[in-house]
Amino acid sequence: MDRHVWISDLDARTQFLELSDRVRAAGVLIVQFQESEAGESLPWIDLEPWTRSRAVTVADVRGGLATPALDVALCCDLVYLRRGAQLLLPGPDEAPTSGVVWAMARAGRAALARGLLTGGVVSCDDAVRLGLAQASVEDGRPLPLPDTCSLAALTTARDLMRSRAARGSGLALELASFRLLFATEHPSEGARAFLERRGPRFDSGRSSSEEPAD
Repeated sequence: MDRHVWISDLDARTQFLELSDRVRAAGVLIVQFQESEAGESLPWIDLEPWTRSRAVTVADVRGGLATPALDVALCCDLVYLRRGAQLLLPGPDEAPTSGVVWAMARAGRAALARGLLTGGVVSCDDAVRLGLAQASVEDGRPLPLPDTCSLAALTTARDLMRSRAARGSGLALELASFRLLFATEHPSEGARAFLERRGPRFDSGRSSSEEPAD
């Protein structure tokens, strides 16, 4: 797993674009966010590719988080909040940022209502209840990532979760199934069996047919 610490004192857009280059390949990137004050928001044209990254992105949030760090964190595939962390949303008299709106839409109607009508500080427990975060984690404890889970399975789960926001469930399911299939040896064994004119031998070690292929 790749790791990165978001540094609030650095220029947000420059830091984010450099970070985005690291999620172009399959893998898992964990970004640690510390206390962050409000600043200029990132344009959606920059954030949108982050929500479609090839790698699985994970936010590990400590302290109070405001835009622009908040937008990057909430647009990660998995969001974990350390106990005492807070999401500092824009107030009801302020226009919400595109990243926050996207994250609230992904979370559902309750999150949208909370963010658009009330805004302000969202506690750790409320963020989990609204679906803006997966879980709260005690400080010092490892994130509850499925370390025994294959990258293919984690990526598949990520694709299915993304489909809720993208409204492309059928396409996401097809892509997820394709990735799971090609994470096994079945496609290559099937091709070899065809070329060798024999029945394929899959993981069970049994051939589906001992008759030569036509």
